Amino acid sequence: MLLKRVIIPVLLIASVAPALADPWMRAEGETFLSYSIETDFENGISDGSGFYGSFYAEHGLTHGLTLGLDAGGHEDDMSKAIAFLRWPIGATDRSTRIVPEFGLGMARETFALRPGLSVGRGFELGDTPGWLSIHSRAVIIGSFDGILETDITFGLSPRPDAKIILQLQTGIPTQSDPYAKLAPSYIRRIAPGRHVELGLVAGVAEADDFKLKFGLWQQF
Repeated sequence: MLLKRVIIPVLLIASVAPALADPWMRAEGETFLSYSIETDFENGISDGSGFYGSFYAEHGLTHGLTLGLDAGGHEDDMSKAIAFLRWPIGATDRSTRIVPEFGLGMARETFALRPGLSVGRGFELGDTPGWLSIHSRAVIIGSFDGILETDITFGLSPRPDAKIILQLQTGIPTQSDPYAKLAPSYIRRIAPGRHVELGLVAGVAEADDFKLKFGLWQQF
């Protein structure tokens, strides 16, 4: 068990952190990969407990169609693996973007459907570019189980090689109480097309956990 708790998260991050599902389509032929690990703050990284590893990928199939994969799991099991397609509504060069998506795969070892919708808009705060987006998705597991998830993301790019992100993560499960978490992070470019992420995930409502997040983004 200890071996699984250490090896699985290390492999997830060493293979190349939401990543962020925003309503900006990938250019045709462009690929984006994100790997991240969240670990319980009180346990640290040394004992390998409390890990959650995630892998996120997007690839621009055409100008108006993006293919993606969203997968994640705890230290000794895979909790989700969802493939999805995303396409824009209206012109892709307008200020406000509206992008629906449809995904299917596995969640909690059960077949799942995941329709979703993203809305986002870029802006400038003084001379600093930024963006605001809302991404909602319904994970449908069987007839009477599932969850409605919504992430609200506020981001700023104070420098060309750095981003500051604040995300509110919420969920309304069918079989438990709604929850909310805050996830601030700092992203820094370390090489062309490659960024590292350092962040926190803190419970706000019905979630009292406090986690550190480490991630790596790759675009090519």
